[in-house]
Amino acid sequence: MMDMPKEVRDLFVEERAAKFLATVDDSGGVNVALVVTLQPVPEEREDRLIFGEFLMWKTKENLLADSRVGVAAVNTKLKAAALTGDFGGFETSGPYKDAMDLSPFMRYNAYSGVRSAGVVDVRDCGEMRSFMAGMVLDLIRVRIRRGEVSANGVIPPRLVREKFLRLTSIKGLAVIGEDGYPRVYPALTVAAAGETGFVIRSSPYRREIESAGMPCQAAMCVVTMDAMSYKVKGELSSLGGGSFLFRVKEVYNAMPPLAGELIPTPLRGM
Repeated sequence: MMDMPKEVRDLFVEERAAKFLATVDDSGGVNVALVVTLQPVPEEREDRLIFGEFLMWKTKENLLADSRVGVAAVNTKLKAAALTGDFGGFETSGPYKDAMDLSPFMRYNAYSGVRSAGVVDVRDCGEMRSFMAGMVLDLIRVRIRRGEVSANGVIPPRLVREKFLRLTSIKGLAVIGEDGYPRVYPALTVAAAGETGFVIRSSPYRREIESAGMPCQAAMCVVTMDAMSYKVKGELSSLGGGSFLFRVKEVYNAMPPLAGELIPTPLRGM
């Protein structure tokens, strides 16, 4: 296990930070979900995170079959961190479960409490990174590249597509790393690639994303400032120069009470 730097640990304390959890599914592909309850453990240790088991049917299924995970967080100041870890099980009682029950999000949610607290032991953790300096250039570059590509796939509903294109929305882009661990990288700048795809840039994590063997299966989850969330799965390929093309193959609702439901979509060019 590896200790998180203090600034990374503090990032996961922030209630308003967007937090994503990536898992491996039964076909060896990657899944990613918004998990707002991810937080450090209550005791004095810096190598572990916990989260609440709350409306996460597919994620829970994946965790019980494969312990490898990827985690990322982005706060309102556009500071971000990404790490890999190993799922250590669900605890139905004790200090971790108590910490979940007492967290502001779970005390006041309109659906239900947590059934248990999930444990993630940190395996590898990078330093804190910032999106602030490169955002304008990233936005220009994705908008330039959007006219150069066509993306065969499914057509996301306009409502869903618009959420991914918002500059103010936070995206988590997930792939499987060379070592078999899922990685999830924060992304902000996304442009449309026709009706069926997206051009993506994430300058702070460009090198890590480029290290994934492409084309590869990928997943991307979005959360907006008004707490709307959706997920797409598909294929990621490189456009060169740090830009990537995401071809959408499936679209999912990521919000309760319909979290995890596949959204029917028309095909284009498949």
